Amino acid sequence: MNPQNVKARSSGGSSKRVSVTWKDIEEFQSSSSVPVLLKGVLHPEDAQIAAAMNLGGVIVSNHGGRNLDTAPATIAALPEIIDRVAGRVPVLVDGGIRRGTDVLKALAVGASAVLIGRPYAYALAVDGADGVARAVGILRTELEMAMALVGRPSISALDRSLLG
Repeated sequence: MNPQNVKARSSGGSSKRVSVTWKDIEEFQSSSSVPVLLKGVLHPEDAQIAAAMNLGGVIVSNHGGRNLDTAPATIAALPEIIDRVAGRVPVLVDGGIRRGTDVLKALAVGASAVLIGRPYAYALAVDGADGVARAVGILRTELEMAMALVGRPSISALDRSLLG
């Protein structure tokens, strides 16, 4: 890959150039006083470059599937990205997190954290801040129940062996 161009990749191997380059990201990072995370990563090579640039992290995201309806699911892309980054930067995952078991799977694969978009937005629309607190509480309870069911007492005890 030409490190001067960020490329959007599909699982079929085709790519197209988009307007942001690695140079743009590097310039943005150098002018920022806060860590810069790269969102929309679905390809391990892009994650590797981001880690080499010492970005604040990468966010594995297909943007809710809105960009391309055949984009891979984030949970499918996550393991190779985790392996390629090898702990050099945090890896967050966005997309498809609806239940505590989704959180468990992402953390077991190696995600540093999960992001919730739609559950948060729906809860906010229904009941404002109280709705968001309730939605997060439900996810937490479901995660704790799932961890108990698989016999893992802590998040640090989660690993890929849970996924078969």
